[in-house]
Amino acid sequence: MNKDTKFFLIFGSIFAGIGIIIAVTGIIIGLNTRSFVAAAIPAQGTIIELVQRWSTDNGRSSYVYYPVVQYTTRSGESTVFESNTGANPPQFTKGQQVKILYIPDKPDSATIDSWVSLWLSTLILTGLGSIFTLVGGSILLKSFPSLR
Repeated sequence: MNKDTKFFLIFGSIFAGIGIIIAVTGIIIGLNTRSFVAAAIPAQGTIIELVQRWSTDNGRSSYVYYPVVQYTTRSGESTVFESNTGANPPQFTKGQQVKILYIPDKPDSATIDSWVSLWLSTLILTGLGSIFTLVGGSILLKSFPSLR
């Protein structure tokens, strides 16, 4: 086995391995989200504040706005939570009504019922992981001359 073949075997294995880990993480998050959505009940919430946080991404810095939502559970308990998903420009405005989902036994588990809040991380992780796995797998296949 020559040096180039060894390099491609190692590089392809690492690339595919990282891809599999990322994709599996995305799948697990997706399954957890699906379970959450199946068990959660809807409620109406109101954006009471937009928390501004400084964020740096690829060397660029800007503010990201995270909505703070107040809602009332079916049992009449008023609950406030800050969304895990922020955006710039803000997705929501103060006073805006939003649909939320929460687990009745855990009112702090609430999240805004939007595709971005629920599924974006699953899509990104599963997609990136799949691409890494395909690239690494292709490199591995090319490093085995007998498989071509």
